[in-house]
Amino acid sequence: MVAPLKGGPRSTPQTTSAPANTSTQPTADVAAQRAAQKSIMDGVKNKPENKLTAEDRKAYATALVKDKLLENQGFLGFFSKSTNEGLAKKLEGDVATFLQQNPNASLKDIDAHVAGRVKSQMFSAVVGQKGVDMAIANMQKRLQEIRDNFEK
Repeated sequence: MVAPLKGGPRSTPQTTSAPANTSTQPTADVAAQRAAQKSIMDGVKNKPENKLTAEDRKAYATALVKDKLLENQGFLGFFSKSTNEGLAKKLEGDVATFLQQNPNASLKDIDAHVAGRVKSQMFSAVVGQKGVDMAIANMQKRLQEIRDNFEK
């Protein structure tokens, strides 16, 4: 009997033990990044509403988008880096468009808009990823059928 190929369909999965000391660096890094974004948002919130400039609103909205992405990092970690970068670019572009259309938007308006767009974009990413996963599964199924027919 021939031993199965490493990683082949009949090979036994390799058992690897998790490292005993898991690093908390990513969590600490995310917490530090979120703290930086919160400080930017707090700085803008402390200004009177009628004294806010377009730059203040832009800084607040950008910090809010980054904070929302960092808040959902645990979930977004399941997606590829390119998906996460695309999501960030779409959100930043959407917020820039919102601020152009509403130059005097209140911070509450920005909060509501960003929250809605983050949910919408994350839903789109999930649906898009599900479509990719289904396409890969279908291609694997067809490939297996071709292999089965080729062996006959």
